[in-house]
Amino acid sequence: MKNTKLKKDIMKIAREASATEFTICCGTLFVKFNSSIDQKLAYNLNTTLQTFFDKRKKNDCYVKMSEVGTTEFAYDFTPIVDFRMEGIL
Repeated sequence: MKNTKLKKDIMKIAREASATEFTICCGTLFVKFNSSIDQKLAYNLNTTLQTFFDKRKKNDCYVKMSEVGTTEFAYDFTPIVDFRMEGIL
């Protein structure tokens, strides 16, 4: 992720979502929660990140959450590509 302001904004959102450890590697945000409600916190962070990207530019990025371990989650930021070919019959 080359945009350092975007990276800082994502890290700030993770911190505010009660993540205890977080890092961005190869465009994926890895987050750990030390809580008994870590699943709830993970889904909340997913919704918050998607809302953040939607406010920046509608339909630009899809945030996909994956469970990596018992308390660790990964968030992939996938660009939304429009494959429609306008003008071609």
